[in-house]
Amino acid sequence: MGRIDPRNPAAYGNNQGMPTPLDNPMWRSLMTRHAHLAEVEGNARRYPSEIAPFAGIPESNPEAEADLRRLARPGDRLGMLNVTPSDWHGWRIARNIDLCQYVWQDPTTPAEPEPEAVKMGAAQIADMLELTALVYPAYFRKGTAELGDYFGIYRGGRLAAMGGVRMAFDGYQEVSAICTHPDHRGQGLAARLSRHVIHHIESQGDIAFLHTEVENVVARKIYDGLGLTLRTMLPFFVVDRTGD
Repeated sequence: MGRIDPRNPAAYGNNQGMPTPLDNPMWRSLMTRHAHLAEVEGNARRYPSEIAPFAGIPESNPEAEADLRRLARPGDRLGMLNVTPSDWHGWRIARNIDLCQYVWQDPTTPAEPEPEAVKMGAAQIADMLELTALVYPAYFRKGTAELGDYFGIYRGGRLAAMGGVRMAFDGYQEVSAICTHPDHRGQGLAARLSRHVIHHIESQGDIAFLHTEVENVVARKIYDGLGLTLRTMLPFFVVDRTGD
């Protein structure tokens, strides 16, 4: 599937054209369930760098964009999803990709817990960092597991696959960091852990959603097969603060 045409506003946002919290999940998370973690400058919010490289603003306007520039330090690299500055003064765009946003909505089969999945905590941080450094670099940090519950499947004493919850706000939690060690691919572990995390989210009364790159055909095949609904596609920017 090709990239979204940025000249077509209808290509972004939800299919009905009505704004929802899912259109701006980073800022929504930092305003609600993760407000206690947020670094704040006016209307702009970000996660501490040791937790996640994400920031958000409520809307694109000069005031919020100025707040965001003040919040970021020169040399900082941040990810911003969908709601981004209209003027990139003070920033350098390092990467611009399109993300598919999936939602667990009216699935054909229910999500079920995975018997092999174990809940991970501080004792497993080194295992999580080792695996994500290998197959999921850049977005998982030493403090990322503070954002939600993470689960893993171990084989032979090694973390073979993992996944958990990252962004969260009223009614929704994001499935994230679903990854498998190369030695254990092709065993269905990613799909099994995805179901487990979705079941965990549902047990708390929330709706699961997740993001993956448009070009990640393998991941999209897994999520389509699980019964997740492709809600929309959103632009994601990785940017470096250059200073004024």
